[in-house]
Amino acid sequence: MAEQGRKSIRFGSSWSTQFRLTQALGRGLASLMPVDATVVLTGSGPMANLASGEIDVCFLKSVNNAHRYTGVGLFAGDTPDDWLRTIAWLPQEDRMLFAMAPWTNITSFEQLAKEKPVLHMAGGSAPQVLREYGFSYDDIKEWGGSVSGMEHTATEAQARFNAGTLDALFGDGSAYDFSAWEWVAAHGYRFLDISEPVMQSMEAKGLRRNVTPAGFLMGIDHTLTALDDSHIVVTCSETLDDEIAYNLAKAIDENKQDIELTSIQVNYAADAKLPVTQLSHWTSVTSQIECQWDESVLGAPMHSGARRYYQEKGVLQPAGRGPVQ
Repeated sequence: MAEQGRKSIRFGSSWSTQFRLTQALGRGLASLMPVDATVVLTGSGPMANLASGEIDVCFLKSVNNAHRYTGVGLFAGDTPDDWLRTIAWLPQEDRMLFAMAPWTNITSFEQLAKEKPVLHMAGGSAPQVLREYGFSYDDIKEWGGSVSGMEHTATEAQARFNAGTLDALFGDGSAYDFSAWEWVAAHGYRFLDISEPVMQSMEAKGLRRNVTPAGFLMGIDHTLTALDDSHIVVTCSETLDDEIAYNLAKAIDENKQDIELTSIQVNYAADAKLPVTQLSHWTSVTSQIECQWDESVLGAPMHSGARRYYQEKGVLQPAGRGPVQ
């Protein structure tokens, strides 16, 4: 219960990226208004918590917001979530990656669909890619294999490898800790490319392409066509308090560098011991925050309180009239 005169806000968070963003946004918001901010552990799918009113704000992806709001693409056939609103977007270059262990001798989705090998797979993301090639994760199980989740860390990749259950790693190429992808790349795993006809078919359904350059990871020796999953969107319901939405937009706008710096995380090898003398890092915000009001990226409409802030700033016109030229 918020103290008298203070408003409350509940952020939904599940992994390190979201906690760090919540910290930065909470600091900025608290500097602008009296607020009681709490964090609710939501698991990997905060949308259900937002829909049920358990949380007020969460972090989703741009294309997910667009498809949830319209009921097309990834959520074709579902009732549109027309109550969905957004505050701002934060830049994150992201893609879905599909890596096959060298002993499988699988080098393409077409070969995978044809040969139906027994695979013990970590992942389960982007089922629409598999559907385009005529099979599914359930089919992989029917072929005698298994599909289970895994944190994207080098430690987990090594553990799954040692247990003989890392024939493939399919998933988000930026979520959690990126070190799992570096680990499989260094151990000879092959990254599958999406063919041009399949990519065009998915684009016609509202999905987006990511062009991953050669050298992005060891073993990627040519430009890789992948499914795009870029950009974090600060997401809420249309019922979010107008003053809070206004000040969240302002907090993001006035504290961009703090958000960028807070997103940086230290990374070191799984077998390294403290103190660490050589550090590397990764960040969930992969470029400078700017034009975070761009409605072509937000996916769902901007909350009226956030729009009011951006109108006062002079970068947005009233709803339906587009950005200021």
